Order: sequence, then C-alpha cells, then structure tokens
Amino acid sequence: MKTSNYQKFLGLLLLIAATNTGCSRSNPDAQASGLPPIPVKIETLSPATVEESSQYVGNLEATEKVALKPEIQGRIQEMRVEPGDRVEQGEAMMVLEPDQTLPQLENAQAGVDAAIASRDTALEQLKVAQSQRDSAQEQVNLAQVNYDRAEFLLDAGAIGQFTYDQAETEFKTQKNRLNEAENAIEAAQAAIRQAQANLQQAQAQVKAAAVSVGFKQLLSPISGVVGDIAVKQGDYVTTGETLAGITRNDFLDLEISVPARRSGDLQQGMTVELLDPVTQQTLSQGKINFISPNVDATLQTILIKARFPNSRGNLRDGQRVEAKIVWNTDPGILIPTTAISRVGSKSFVFVQDQQEGTEGEDQLIVRQRPVQLGDIQGSNYQVLDGLEAGDRIAVSNILKLRDEAVIDPQ
Repeated sequence: MKTSNYQKFLGLLLLIAATNTGCSRSNPDAQASGLPPIPVKIETLSPATVEESSQYVGNLEATEKVALKPEIQGRIQEMRVEPGDRVEQGEAMMVLEPDQTLPQLENAQAGVDAAIASRDTALEQLKVAQSQRDSAQEQVNLAQVNYDRAEFLLDAGAIGQFTYDQAETEFKTQKNRLNEAENAIEAAQAAIRQAQANLQQAQAQVKAAAVSVGFKQLLSPISGVVGDIAVKQGDYVTTGETLAGITRNDFLDLEISVPARRSGDLQQGMTVELLDPVTQQTLSQGKINFISPNVDATLQTILIKARFPNSRGNLRDGQRVEAKIVWNTDPGILIPTTAISRVGSKSFVFVQDQQEGTEGEDQLIVRQRPVQLGDIQGSNYQVLDGLEAGDRIAVSNILKLRDEAVIDPQ
C-alpha cells in the first residue's frame, strides 16, 4: 500500500514537470527575453555624392606595338636582351655576324679618303694657278705700258723699229702667259669639280655600305618592353622574319561602344575609370581622346576611345577590363551592400532605435525598415527612399537580426 501511494506521488510529479516544460516551449517570447544583446557595427549615414554612371567591358590596347624584323639575312652572333627587358628606341637588341659588308664599307671609306686627297690637290693647284695668273697680269700691265710708250716714241722718231718690235713682242708674250695661267685656273677648277663629284659618290657608297653594316645590329624601333623572343643565339634569320615584339605600354587605349542616345553627353576629355572586376575598385583614371563622328547603323552605338596612364605597370596590352563613364553627380545617401537584407523582391535595413526594457531601463534595438535602392556604386547602394542623413544603421551580423532585436553597438 505504501509502495502504491509512492508510485502515484512520483507519477504526479512527472506530470507536473511535463506540463511546465510544455508551457515553457509554447512561450517563445519569454524564452527570447533572456537572450543577450546582438553585437553589431553601427554606421551613421551622412550626405554623399551619388553619381550616374555606365559600365562597359573591353580590351586594353597598347599605343605602340611593333615587331622586330631584320632587313638582311644572317646568323645571330649576339643576343643583348631578354623577354621582359625594357629597351629604348635605337637600342641594339641583337647582332648578326659580319660578312662582306664590312670590307665593302672599308673600301668605300678608302674611296672617300682618296677623293678628299684629290680635291685637296686640285685646291692647291688652283691656288698656284691663281697666283701665277696674278703675277702674269702684273707683267701684262707692265708690258702694256712699255708697248704704249714705244709706240708713242716710234711715232715721234725717238726710237727705232727694233726697239718698238721688242716692246711689242714682250707684250704679246706676257699676254700668252696670262692666258696660260687662266687656262690653268680653269683646269684646276674642273679638277676640283670632278674631285667633289668623286667625293660625293664615295660618300654615297660609304653611306650605303654603312647601312648594310648597320643592318647587322637589330635596333629597337620604339621604346618599350620586349615580349617573347622567337629566336636564339646562333640561329640563321632571313629578311622580314619576326624575331621579337616590342610593346610600349606607358599608356593604353580602351575602345568603348556607347549607346547613340548618349551622344549629347559625350565630350573630349571626360573621365573614364578602370575597375577591378572583383572588388570594383578603381585601377586607373583616363580621359576620352576620340569620339567617332559616325553611329553604327546596326547597333546604334558610337565608338569612343579612352587613354589610361600605366606608370605602375599593372595594366597589360590585351587585358580585358571593366570601365565606367560618370555622366553626372548629385548629392544623396549611400549605404554599404552589407547592410541590405532582402525578403522576396523587397530590400530592408535595420535602423538603430531605443525602447523601454522590462525593468524600466532604455535599451538599444533595431527596427526593420524598407528602402528603395538605386544603382550600385562601388561597394555601396544608392538610397532613393527610406533613409536620410543622420540615421544609424546596422552593417554587420545582419542575418542574426530581427525587428526590435536588442543590440550591442560596437
């Protein structure tokens, strides 16, 4: 009997415990009221600059890109650069083995030296002939005076015919000598002209031979970075064969097709930003430097080009990038993308507020507020409606929050 009463008493206790447990489970608010505040990061909204922009995708192109090709054939004797090296315009990249072009240059130079010597000899002969002519002219002048005097004296009967004949003969002799001196001058001048012509011909031969020898040094036509090199030392190369590429990537161009409806907004010098496709951070800022005067009739787009500096060398020829054209800017509100929660097609944020707690003290909570969002700008959304400057919103632990959840601002 005692055992039966004990069992009934124990069963009654178990029933009461089960009832209490069920009541506890059926009152989630009572259970939630004991949860600790949720730690969140709070951000105070302030006025920001909201921009209207359009993003495009394209490939960068170097402003200059050339292929190194030999103008003569030969075997590579020396390699002076490696892939990735930076070269300056006119710098020797490779050297071919010398052949008969070097002796030709030496022979042509010898011809120049001989022509110079002949010209100098002719110049000296001209000086001698000019000196002889001047002397002969003086003798002619003197003989002319003596001849005129003899002719006067002969007419006056002061001298005989013999003395007159001597004066006349001397005058004619000096005139002949003057003519010979003038002929010598003309001959020297002709020799000078011929020597000058020979010199010019020899110099042309030197220039041609020097060009051939110069072709043995393969020079970079532009300043830039050496790409892949298709040959190695000892290879035999032929005229016109592509040996290496040189790319000048100090600046790179990007082609963008802009809708024709934006034609009135396009201007030379407008800023274009290159964006990292992952972080959407700005990689470089450039300027529009070309706007096509024509519209693509099929696509109804306008081709533009923007040029970007590449001083840090982080951009590459052929690299696919995202670009953003900023059309205009206005004041507005921006919020981080991490602050957004979505329910169906609607967007919400949690705004900090306060309410009276169970024990009468004020406690910080968040209230779920619907917002209307505009375009994304970097890692932020433009807010069209629902928030204003000065509002404090939660930007972390969003998935743990609910309407009127108690928070612990961090």
